[in-house]
Amino acid sequence: MATMMGRLFGNRYEIVELLGSGGMAQVYKAWDKLLERAVTIKLLRETLTSDEEFVRRFRREAQAVAGLSHPNIVNVYDVGREGDIDYIVMEFIDGPTLKEVIRSRAPLPPEEAVELGKQISDALEHAHERGIIHRDIKPHNILLNRNGRVKVTDFGIARSVAQNTMTMDRTIVGSVHYLSPEQARGLPVDEKSDIYSLGVVMYELLSGRVPFQGETPIAVALQQIQQTPPPLTTVNQRIPQSLENVIFRAMEKEPSRRYANAQAFRKDLENVFSGKIVGRLPVKDDDSPTMRFDNVIDTSIPVLVNEEAEPVEDGKEKLKAKAKPLQKRQIGLWIGSLIALAIVLFGLTYAWQQYMSVPEATVPKVTGMRHIDAIKALQAAGLEYQINEVNHPDVAKEIVISQDPPENTKVKKTRVVVLTVSKGQKVVKVPSVVGMSQRDAVVALQQANFNVEVIEQSDDKIPPGTVISQTPGANAEQPVETVVRLAVSKGQGQDAKGTMPSLVGTKLADARAKLEPLSVDLKLKTQENSGLEAGTILAQDPAPNSPVKPGDPVLLTVSGTAAPAQTAKTTSVSFLIPNDGKDHMVKIVVQDSRGNREVYNRQHHAGETVNQEVSYTGKGTIQAYSDAVMVLNRQVE
Repeated sequence: MATMMGRLFGNRYEIVELLGSGGMAQVYKAWDKLLERAVTIKLLRETLTSDEEFVRRFRREAQAVAGLSHPNIVNVYDVGREGDIDYIVMEFIDGPTLKEVIRSRAPLPPEEAVELGKQISDALEHAHERGIIHRDIKPHNILLNRNGRVKVTDFGIARSVAQNTMTMDRTIVGSVHYLSPEQARGLPVDEKSDIYSLGVVMYELLSGRVPFQGETPIAVALQQIQQTPPPLTTVNQRIPQSLENVIFRAMEKEPSRRYANAQAFRKDLENVFSGKIVGRLPVKDDDSPTMRFDNVIDTSIPVLVNEEAEPVEDGKEKLKAKAKPLQKRQIGLWIGSLIALAIVLFGLTYAWQQYMSVPEATVPKVTGMRHIDAIKALQAAGLEYQINEVNHPDVAKEIVISQDPPENTKVKKTRVVVLTVSKGQKVVKVPSVVGMSQRDAVVALQQANFNVEVIEQSDDKIPPGTVISQTPGANAEQPVETVVRLAVSKGQGQDAKGTMPSLVGTKLADARAKLEPLSVDLKLKTQENSGLEAGTILAQDPAPNSPVKPGDPVLLTVSGTAAPAQTAKTTSVSFLIPNDGKDHMVKIVVQDSRGNREVYNRQHHAGETVNQEVSYTGKGTIQAYSDAVMVLNRQVE
């Protein structure tokens, strides 16, 4: 698909970033110019638009999801066609997939896994009640928003229960590690197939691995049909037996022995920590028919019917005469079936022998390496590789963050090792806020993940409260959380008042820069042997946040020659923002041997946890405020 950056769909959705790519569609982040919000837009690949089956499947997804409205299901906003490209516009979720969560910190605590399972169950229950089966429940299709809420997405292979169900003469769709046994065998599926897949997802959340692994999709599918997964309690001893019972019932091979619906599954999840008996299997009758596994390969031949049938004749001779050619036809059909079966068995045997002849290799450890060195190590081991690049706030550019399979795994040399490589810290363009009100400018910058520092400045032409200038400038590419300094007009004249900034602990040059817009009368006092680096502000008068106007005297005490400096220490400040649906302005202030200074000032969403490393020297006090209300007061030394 040609580059889509900047392209407009429906005269309102502008493509801004590629989020992912699949065999059927590409997924982009876009900007809705009408409602001024970020959205996700899924575009059917241009190479598939001529294939009516793919187009039908794509539109079926839109019809299926558009009828669903639930807090745990990604909303669909719009469906359309631009030129030869079909597209769906969906809610943009700014958060990781469950697969990314698993890779970064699985196994999860049982309590967290149960909470996620309940939310996924709620989404499935809503869909099942409306006749929609997801058919591809897997961690890759489950997102988490900023508040940790589950959002199930990608109903690309969903189909109404009322429509014809899938059989083996159609393509089996879905990810083999999460397929139900009936899906793997090409049998009709219902809501219980989604429950099985959810059981597999929860197994992976709690253990960090899928229950069945193999070198080929066929090998995994056969395990889904025939084998029992390893007990969870042997992988993670923190898992209650009751929780394992619930998951294993969801993963029963026979659909009739699973939970009847997602609501029943959720009810047992709610009770796993209550001491009640949960996950109990229904009693299996002794005289119930033996489960029959039909051949996956259909070798049946349709019966030929003579359209010009002769009238029925009386007499045994006529019947005998007609029986002979019928017997010959039956023998021919049997011979043809046996030949077809023999060819299939020969092909499978040959493919298996070819697979078994591939030598094995041990996957080397490449995490933490530069990706060039990691590639060389994999090539030396005779392995192929695939690189996925992602932004990371802490890992340097071109360094391998993770690998799949992990180190020391024995695999065939045809196996592809997937490397997740850091693109470094995410860099975004600074919004243009000059001319905005101070409030709107701060909101725009914080939504773009920048920190903001405001300096008031006299100006006889710009209305008070309006942004005069910004540093860095508009459209400059900067790492997220960079401080953007705004000069805001406070009007003009001797009566115009400003606010005294917090200067203790800063350098003299920085203090001068902050005071210059205030036009105050700056006076300096030097203190020797302060224990701090020369040129550091030790004290200030007036105090921070005091009103000042042009010409007011300001006295700064500055460190001269430094005596042996005290060692700076670091402590972690952590507290929870109230989950009241409102944003809160958080400020952290340090009082120590270096003076009184503000070290953190940023807006947070409801329910977020603030985690901030704070440095101090000597004895002191650390105070944290939420909307000017003190929420923490800690003595340190």
